[in-house]
Amino acid sequence: MTDITDINIIYEDKYLLVVNKPAGVLSQSDGEDDIVSRAEAYTGGGVYIINRLDRPVGGLVLLARDKKTAAVLTESNIEKYYLAVACGKPAESARLENYLMHDKRLNIVKNVNKGMGKLAVLEYEKLWQKEDTALLKIHLLTGRHHQIRAQMLFNNTPIYGDTKYNPAFKHKRGIMPALFSSVLKFEHPVTKENLSFEVYPDEEIFKQN
Repeated sequence: MTDITDINIIYEDKYLLVVNKPAGVLSQSDGEDDIVSRAEAYTGGGVYIINRLDRPVGGLVLLARDKKTAAVLTESNIEKYYLAVACGKPAESARLENYLMHDKRLNIVKNVNKGMGKLAVLEYEKLWQKEDTALLKIHLLTGRHHQIRAQMLFNNTPIYGDTKYNPAFKHKRGIMPALFSSVLKFEHPVTKENLSFEVYPDEEIFKQN
């Protein structure tokens, strides 16, 4: 059984949980260690994940503690911001729009023409540039599979350490993409309070000095 100390709770009440998911842990699975199983071990009941993160991506995850709350949150406007270390020299700020198609056989996302895939939109601002890497704050405006990782590749600024989408890291092992779910903002589904949560990754790659 999962040790409840393995889950980092940022906020909790009887309706929801906000958790800081470690990189390398699944959001949800069938039988394997994952953040939903850890949350259920912690609460002693069922939980429903609202924003899934790719396995190698750490950061804030929102979970509902009942179906009604989950339904409301799923339809809510949840603002999501990520930190990413990009390779290259991205613009100071930009809005990226692509049409993405998920190749389920290869589990990769491809950039396709309009009508062939789903519209993906994000905006970013550059926080610092250090030689050939830059820290970006990304506002995710749609929620597509592998969206940030794929769009940064198509922008010619792939994410540092991304073995799936960055050609420089294709065959390397033991490394995670420098991508982190840093901020969640949303209206509480019951109290209607505006909630905002922010965490910062511990990894050195995200630090300027």
